[in-house]
Amino acid sequence: MRILGIDPGLNVTGWGVIEVEGDRCLHVHHGVLRTKPSEPLAARLVALRDGVRAIAAEWAAEAAAIESSFVGNNARSALLLGHARAAAMLGLADGGCGVTEYAPALVKQTVAGYGRGEKSQVAEMVRIQLALRQVPTPADAADALAVAITHWAHARIGARLA
Repeated sequence: MRILGIDPGLNVTGWGVIEVEGDRCLHVHHGVLRTKPSEPLAARLVALRDGVRAIAAEWAAEAAAIESSFVGNNARSALLLGHARAAAMLGLADGGCGVTEYAPALVKQTVAGYGRGEKSQVAEMVRIQLALRQVPTPADAADALAVAITHWAHARIGARLA
């Protein structure tokens, strides 16, 4: 099964695809979608939706996971992140993928063993778990791979409990 992980953002949305083979997950591909801050918001959201849909189709994703919203002190940033998440989720749904959401702390806990881990720790654990020679870059793509790994890990646990 192929899992597409998404780390949403209005300027940069990370994505990563893993392949599940038995009790292992393997790296397939990763990258980022970028939008131009000079473009109107609606155009940027359409670009994200269309880009995510195209990635899901190109890499034959069968399942998808997205990081849920992180609400900090800046309400405007949280609102823009919500817009980007919605556009990405629509792209995944348009691409025929079921979408599961994971809180940022759960992603860090699952991948790095600590829910408040640094981005660099998460990226290094992604590198190790996917047997990559180098930490995946940019950081948004590494985070998206972490989201995909989290989905794989939690789906395995759910299947074993069922």
